[in-house]
Amino acid sequence: MDLELPVPQPVPTVAWLRAMVARFSSGPDHRRRRALAVAELAKIDPAELRRRAAETSCTAAEVLAQAMGIDAGEAVADVARAYHPHTVADEAADRAVARLVDAFGGVTDELTAARISLLVQSCDATTALVAKARNHATIDETLRDDQPLRTTRRVRDGEVVLVSLDGHPFGAGTHECPGQAHAIALAEGILLRTKE
Repeated sequence: MDLELPVPQPVPTVAWLRAMVARFSSGPDHRRRRALAVAELAKIDPAELRRRAAETSCTAAEVLAQAMGIDAGEAVADVARAYHPHTVADEAADRAVARLVDAFGGVTDELTAARISLLVQSCDATTALVAKARNHATIDETLRDDQPLRTTRRVRDGEVVLVSLDGHPFGAGTHECPGQAHAIALAEGILLRTKE
């Protein structure tokens, strides 16, 4: 008698997350993983994000998490500080990844990784956009004249390389940020609530 045993799930850690997301992959893996992230973003109306962000005191990542149907708490910030390959992932960040995996249903697959990556990538970058935009009339002016992020890191042939973003605030090419409209909506909402 053949018994089908469940396939063990990978342990959800920062290393697992880095290995499963579009940002740190290329070729067919990148295209497949990016498509998952794009499909998740397509479910979220940027205008609704703007409204939510304007009506709450939550961070951009927390607002996005709520729109995705979860309560992320501090987990996203804990993962974000250890997400990039040049940073050190510690036990707290690994536990935060596990909490986010649980919040999204407990399955360590590419879809869960894509969802977590959207939250993580909305964390620091959107905060930087809001901070810079406080000195400008519009978000468009900020992105044109005072771009919040000037460089990013990519993994090429196993090496971490610095890539200039000058003139491309959301990146360019195959790794261009698919969440531009969502990031701008979150920033606009946060700025609306803080203008008073």
